[in-house]
Amino acid sequence: MKIAPLPQNEQERLAKLKEYNILDSEPEAVFDNMVQLASYICKTPIAAISLIDSDRQWFKSIVGVNVKETPRDIAFCAHTILQDDTFVIPDALKDERFFDNPLVTEGPEIRFYAGVPLITSNGYHLGTLCVIDTVARELQVEQLDAIKTLADSVTVHLDLRLSHVAIRKYVDKLQISATIFDSANEAIVVTDADNNFVTVNPAFCTLTGYSRDEVIGQTPKILKSGKQNAAFYKQMWHQLNTMGFWNGELWNKRKDGEEYAEWLSIKVVYNEDGSKKMHVALFSDVTQRKQADEIIWKQANYDLLTQLPNRQLFNDRLEYEIKMSHRTDLSLALLFIDLDFFKSVNDTMGHGVGDLLLINVAQRISAVVRESDTVARISGDEFTAILPQLESAHNAKRVAIAIVETLSQPFDLNGEMVTISASVGISIYPQDAKNSKELMQNADKAMYKVKHQGRNGFFGIV
Repeated sequence: MKIAPLPQNEQERLAKLKEYNILDSEPEAVFDNMVQLASYICKTPIAAISLIDSDRQWFKSIVGVNVKETPRDIAFCAHTILQDDTFVIPDALKDERFFDNPLVTEGPEIRFYAGVPLITSNGYHLGTLCVIDTVARELQVEQLDAIKTLADSVTVHLDLRLSHVAIRKYVDKLQISATIFDSANEAIVVTDADNNFVTVNPAFCTLTGYSRDEVIGQTPKILKSGKQNAAFYKQMWHQLNTMGFWNGELWNKRKDGEEYAEWLSIKVVYNEDGSKKMHVALFSDVTQRKQADEIIWKQANYDLLTQLPNRQLFNDRLEYEIKMSHRTDLSLALLFIDLDFFKSVNDTMGHGVGDLLLINVAQRISAVVRESDTVARISGDEFTAILPQLESAHNAKRVAIAIVETLSQPFDLNGEMVTISASVGISIYPQDAKNSKELMQNADKAMYKVKHQGRNGFFGIV
């Protein structure tokens, strides 16, 4: 077993880690969510955010095993912080650095590891975001890109929080010096008791596009995007007036009309008699992080080829629509759609044509259902359609006929004419099933009955 050498800047790195004040701290939902998302995207049983201290690896968040720390000498992540990019070990048993590591030979018997270093904006490697499996394997390029994006999100959260804490200390003491005010990377705003701008720092002007002279005497309403409703601001002001502070995320608008997401912290400053003196606000542009989070969410919930909901999102929506049907006493239909002869197209014409066919199938099915219906791709050539809030179960029959007819029409795939058909199984809630599992099973059985009867049809409604 090879022990990772210390980084050249180890003492400075440890000092920076201590400055973040996150070792041995309580769990936080934002990091737990990132770890769970990494595990889901990479299909690994174990994922973690680890911080490398002087003699140990401490887990800020972990899923899959119940452990809080391990000795640094045996930590895979101690090797990862020496890297500037993803560190991947496809099979630890075949790697001379790790084949006799206790984490490999004993519990949890690691075989596969992929870690991304958590690098702060000023270049310090605090730890890693890693995914782990007990079998040797590889990751797809899209999965590697996703955990890199997640790792970037972790460091953004850490850097923003550190900046906010540092600035708030000065606000609490009313010691916002000119140097700090002018050089801060985050926008700083001071408003009077009536919420009129008193002063702003250069970062505010850069972020919003407004000059200092343009905003003095105005209120922050000039930045409103309209994305938050009156109830949002009512809750914000209630907390400010009762507790003296507010932190949260919202969308605002720059001078040129471009909308951006910001993380905003506001603190009320009081006079000696307890009356309100001013508000001091600090905010940062988090638009890129929001966009990255949306990309990650979409990768976790949508099929990359057809852009339809995948099995994960399909299951969520099915459970939701069953609950709605139970409340409204309206029926819900589940259509299980399996393409006939798709394997033959794939084998004879190639995967490129097969992929193009699947995209066209998704478009045709989506075109014959309602906007309120959900069409999903749950595996290779298997699709589903959830038809909620049906006045009559026979409405599902008309949709099934339309799907069978549209998919039996020839497909022009870049000059290649392809003809297939579809077998559709129908299951109705609550007539045919009492829960989502039974609904899926019955729709699947109905589809196979169509297959056995010669394909190109539907079954499920008497």
